[in-house]
Amino acid sequence: MKLKSVLVGLVSVVASGCAAYQMQPLGMNHPANPDVTADPVRTVSKTLAYTRADVPSPQPVVSDGAPQDQEAQQAGQSEKQTVVGEGKVVATVPNASQIVVEHGEIKGFMEAMTMGYRVEPPSLLEGLKSGDKVSFTIDVPKKAIVKIEKGPVLAATTSPHQGQGSRAAEAGSQQTVVGEGKVVATVPNANQIVVEHGEIKGFMEAMTMGYRVDPPTLLEGLKFGDKVRFTIDVPKKAIVKIEKMQ
Repeated sequence: MKLKSVLVGLVSVVASGCAAYQMQPLGMNHPANPDVTADPVRTVSKTLAYTRADVPSPQPVVSDGAPQDQEAQQAGQSEKQTVVGEGKVVATVPNASQIVVEHGEIKGFMEAMTMGYRVEPPSLLEGLKSGDKVSFTIDVPKKAIVKIEKGPVLAATTSPHQGQGSRAAEAGSQQTVVGEGKVVATVPNANQIVVEHGEIKGFMEAMTMGYRVDPPTLLEGLKFGDKVRFTIDVPKKAIVKIEKMQ
């Protein structure tokens, strides 16, 4: 009987305690609150000035126009692989695989002048003679004429010495300049000599060049391969003295 009264008392205490407890409402930050959205909207940061798109990518960025730019450059380079000139044959030098041409300006490549060029293949010289009007193609990287066609020249050639005006002006007050080189050819009927010479400081860079000779008798006794020292009269634009060198 006593045990029964004790149990009744414990049940009464528990029941009264449960009746007094009330659950506190869940806050907005509580994950169990049903009013809280699954993906809360975050405010835009006022501290960071860049977006996700500004984060550097480990992959290189390739511009859509890059291939086109490269193709344009390659096309420009390919156009400069060869240049075409027109002029008149001054002399052919088969034993040196060279041709001397009095030609007009080759735009973007060379001014009008009388110039010696290496020919590749040498068979291109066959059938050519002094006075022939030709159109020729120069392979720029090879620095050689690779094609020659006989025919009327469309553009009239200017005097080969007119193109030397700027260089002659650089000679300043010098009335004469001296150069040294090797005879490539003599052209008596044109009163010219073709010389492969080194740089003539203040006047002309090293090249194979044709020059008018005054007087023409200076050509007598000269042959291919002779080493010579020559004097150019700048105002006359002509060689006025030639000395053989040992």
